[in-house]
Amino acid sequence: MQFRKYESRVEAGELLVAHIKAENYELYENILQSPKDYFCYAIPNGGVPVSEGFCSGFNLQYDILIVRKIKIPYNTEAGFGSVTTNGSVLINQHLLPYLNLNERDVERAIAMTRAEIKDRLEFYNKNVNLGNKYKDHIKGKSIFILDDGLASGFTMLAAIKMILNYAPTNIFVAVPTAPLRTLKLIRNEIDNIFCPNIREVSRFAVAEAYNHWYDIPESEVLEIINKSNFYTNTIDKKIDSGKMN
Repeated sequence: MQFRKYESRVEAGELLVAHIKAENYELYENILQSPKDYFCYAIPNGGVPVSEGFCSGFNLQYDILIVRKIKIPYNTEAGFGSVTTNGSVLINQHLLPYLNLNERDVERAIAMTRAEIKDRLEFYNKNVNLGNKYKDHIKGKSIFILDDGLASGFTMLAAIKMILNYAPTNIFVAVPTAPLRTLKLIRNEIDNIFCPNIREVSRFAVAEAYNHWYDIPESEVLEIINKSNFYTNTIDKKIDSGKMN
């Protein structure tokens, strides 16, 4: 059966709900019956509209989990690992020996990534009591991590590593599209992964699964979460869009 491309990231999130219903009906029913036992994390920027569609189908809450790639100094479009909001670092040990980086280069790149995350946390008003919030949202709950797709998977692996620190009951990954090799990399780290569009290809691009693909600006992320019925901080003070740089 030929895959029909997603019209939008929100639609992709809605279809993830239908996919879970088809793949694991027991889990689907459990979420509907006990939504407070589950919590979602969106990896921005693309994971935010996906989470809107997903959470609307299950009546779940979500928060953003900022993960940044550690950029290769001489090729900043590429990365050799990821850092999460609590400082967790995941290095691509298979790639690192080929990059001709010394220890100081690696440490400097990690420090720059942590500075980027600190900046984004301030931007989203998330620089206070993060540890307590993670405990409240994660401990003893089943966690879904959502993004608009996976490529290498190292961003997702870093997010999984961080969440494991806070004693979740289960971790599920739900993404609209991913290459098979990446799903194999992640599958053993979590309880289950849900992905309607699995591609067994040598070259993969997340954008190919969408009819209307564009890079989501942070101004749009702010607009989505400030209007959301499912974003966990919506009931708190609205983020001041005037803080945009």
